[in-house]
Amino acid sequence: MRKILFYCLAVLTLVSCQEDDATLESPDYLVFGHYHGFCGGESCIEIFKIQDGQLYEDTNDRYPSSNKPYEANFVLKSLDLFEKVKDLPHLVPTRLLQEDRTVIGSPDATDGGGYYLEVGVNGMRRYFLIDKFRHNVPEYLHPFLDQVEASIAKLK
Repeated sequence: MRKILFYCLAVLTLVSCQEDDATLESPDYLVFGHYHGFCGGESCIEIFKIQDGQLYEDTNDRYPSSNKPYEANFVLKSLDLFEKVKDLPHLVPTRLLQEDRTVIGSPDATDGGGYYLEVGVNGMRRYFLIDKFRHNVPEYLHPFLDQVEASIAKLK
């Protein structure tokens, strides 16, 4: 009986760990970027979109709102730049879409900046403003946010 109980617990643990690490297989699109309120210059707000095998960059450079998705004016970027970040949409944690809130942490509250993420999946559109300070963000998001920051750096 102990062996059966141990086996069941082991299987449940394995399944729950796999669910925690699950990522989206094929989102329709991903909008990602970062923003800083008290900042000067073009790099204060960087918003990009990956969709249909192409990369776009927003030219509006507006501070995102927590009340509605970001209103962008996307322009097509080069295939070389797309190649640098093409895997990012497939790294979005599925748990992110289960969040019941749009604002995670206190993005840019202490002039630390924030991340803007928007994900389209099967016609559903979800957007998020996420704190850059990791201690204000659920741990499951840390690896993905690291990838977002690295992707933005590759595109500069």
